Order: sequence, then structure tokens, then C-alpha cells
Amino acid sequence: MSDLPQRPSLEHLRKQAKHRKRARGVPLSRAQFELAREYGFPSWPKLVEHVRLAALEGIERALVLADPAALAAFLPAGEPVGGLPPLLVLLRRAVAPAERVRECARLLLDAGADPGSHTVERDGEGRRTALFDAVERGDLALVRLLVERGAPADEDAFYHACEQSDPAFLDLLHRPGFERMVVHKLDFEDAAGLRWFLDRGADVNACRALHHAIARGRGVAILTMLLDAGADVNLPWDRWDVGRRPLALAARCGHLAAYELLASRGATADLDPVDAADLDPVDAAVLAVARGESARLPAAPPPALGNPADSGDYGWALGQFALLGRTDVVRTLLDAGMAVDTRGWSNFTPLDQAAMHGRAATVRLLIERGADLDDRAFDEEGPTPLDCALWGLRHNRAQDGDYLGTVAALLEAGAPTRLGPPTGDPAVDHLFLTRISRA
Repeated sequence: MSDLPQRPSLEHLRKQAKHRKRARGVPLSRAQFELAREYGFPSWPKLVEHVRLAALEGIERALVLADPAALAAFLPAGEPVGGLPPLLVLLRRAVAPAERVRECARLLLDAGADPGSHTVERDGEGRRTALFDAVERGDLALVRLLVERGAPADEDAFYHACEQSDPAFLDLLHRPGFERMVVHKLDFEDAAGLRWFLDRGADVNACRALHHAIARGRGVAILTMLLDAGADVNLPWDRWDVGRRPLALAARCGHLAAYELLASRGATADLDPVDAADLDPVDAAVLAVARGESARLPAAPPPALGNPADSGDYGWALGQFALLGRTDVVRTLLDAGMAVDTRGWSNFTPLDQAAMHGRAATVRLLIERGADLDDRAFDEEGPTPLDCALWGLRHNRAQDGDYLGTVAALLEAGAPTRLGPPTGDPAVDHLFLTRISRA
């Protein structure tokens, strides 16, 4: 094992990793992982984190390390740190166990920090609050602390509470009218979360919940819950793809299971009986791919926001088929020449989406075809495919997903991650730790 210099340089480490990549002929992600292990770190992100922390000092170091004893020496802390109130620095940047972050937050609040601290975002159109940041950390006790100290429960905080698998976040932050955000919960495969909204009277037709669920590739269990709650199978969409009925949308999204479920419930693409001939050419073309009758996707814009629309080649559907676990269709499209890392919803690659939904067979196929294991959705700090698998295991767990097989395939291929145990699944924890120890 090598020792890091007393003042390590991140730029130098990056150059070392690139040199190793060229010399050994391995992917950059593998070179970074090997270098991190040489220096005694479990992953490249952990090494980078260590180097960045080593350069910090004063109150900034106390906040980022969430060190209550060190922080107490700087209180009361009224001056901004790097342009931010100290409370926001703590909530946005701290890398420490949750209980230490909570203790530091309590110290700051006791010393007069504003629980409603925020920054202005989106060119003045929105605010990012301390409560929002606490929700993002996924620590219910921290969120409760801020609420008890007077942080206002706003729509943005509740919106991101929908991304947590624990309904207690929703209970704590709910205010009358927030039920309409059921559509954001439908961005995730979370039956318990959907039940929370339905039990509180969410109007599934007013917000076109069925359309949203179809567009996001939700499974049959979620769709059935919406139908049983009174979702109208023939209600036209009032946004995005205006006028489209659920059956036609299922066809256009290549969601064959949804199409068959809706047809069994009496849905029509238009006013006529269900028949492929009633679909417009784009719908029929995508449905043919979903049925294994074609390998040719149409040139058309996607039917919902959140998917890339500039290419015009309908490539986003590759990720949709991947998250649905349609390994057969994914293979056909790749054989027909589609790029393995074609981006889809929220800039995720097909591997990201398959991993998040535990589609182990699809994940293995995409790895075999050369999918980028170190791809970062959103930006360079975004999640890798293995990050997506571990996040999905906890927050987006598809009922038919094989997360153990998915994590095993990604670890075997050398996929990097900044996450790790506990994952919420003892079998995955054991596999994860065993694989890392052997690396």
C-alpha cells in the first residue's frame, strides 16, 4: 500500500489514473479504482473526498466534517462560509454520519442560525432551503429538527420527500393541496408511496396519473393500483402529448405490459375498438418493436418531458425498454446499430435505468455490449450505474427486480460507486463487501 503525500494533489492523482489507463489498457474507472485501493481507499470517490477534505481549515472544515467539538469553538457563527450561511454549508457538504450532522445542526440552531435559510435558484424563480437540503440527505430526524425549529414546509421540500421511500417524510411535510404531487411519486416504482397518496384522496384523473405512470415505465402493479382507484382508461392527456389516450400512449412508449393491461380494461386508442390499425403510424411502429416484430424505431419526438428530444430518432426508448427489463428488445435494437449508451429519461443511460430497476439480465447484456460503467448522469458528480442500482434497491425497488444479480454483475465488471453498505438488503451488503475485499 502506498502513502499519500502530506498535501495530496487531486490533479496529480487524476494524471496518475490516466497514465495507468493508457499503460494497462483498462477503462479509466478501473484505473481510478485500482489507484484508490493502492492508497488504502475503497473507491475513487472516497479518495477524492479525502483529498478535498485535507485542504479545508477553520469553520469550513468543522462543518464539512460535521465535527461538533470543533464547530463549538466557532460559535456563534454568523458570517457566510464560502458565500453560504453555515447551516447550508453543513447540510449541503457534510460528509459524516447522520447523528453528527444532526448534532452540528442543533448547535447552529441553538446559536441563532435561521432554520429557513435558503439560496435563490433558477434565475430567481425558486429557492433551495435548509429543509430541502435536509430531505436530500434522507435523514428524517434532521428534517424533523428543522421543522420543530420553525422551518416552513414548502412545496419544494415535499416534492423531494416524494423521492424518499419512507412515507414518514410525506407525513411530516404534507400540507393541504400537496396531494397533486402524486405524479412525482410516480417517477419511482414505489407502491407504498403511491398508496399514501391514494389514501389521502389524490385525484388520479385530475393530474392524469395514469398517463404519467405509463410514460415513466411503471410496472403493472402500480398501473393496477391507479386503475382500481378510478383512473379513466380513455381520458385524453391535457399536457405534453395533448389529447393522447392512455392506450395510445402505452403503444408510443413501447410499454407492452401496460398496453395489454389497458386493453383488458376496455381502453381504446381512439373511439374505435382496440386494434393496431387504430393507432397512428408512430404508435404502431413503437408497438411493433415492443412486440418483437420490428427493429425500427420511428423518427419522432418523445411523448413526455424529461426525455431527450433533439436527436429525433426516438433513441430514448432504448432506456425505456431497459428499465422494463425487455432484454430481448434491447438486444434487437443494439444489433440494429443503436448506441449502447443512448441517453433517455433525465439523461440516464440504458444501463443506469436497467440497474435502478434491478433488471439483471438486461444489465449483463449492456455490460457485454460495452456500456460505460463510469457514466455520470446529470454531471460529473452524478450517479454511476452501480450508484443507480444501490439507490434503486432502497428507493425504487421494482417488485420483480433482481438487485442481487444486478449488483453482482456490476461489481464483477469493475463498476465504481460512491455508495455502499448498508443498502437495506443483507444479501447485497454481504456480496458488496465480499467483492470489494477481493479487489
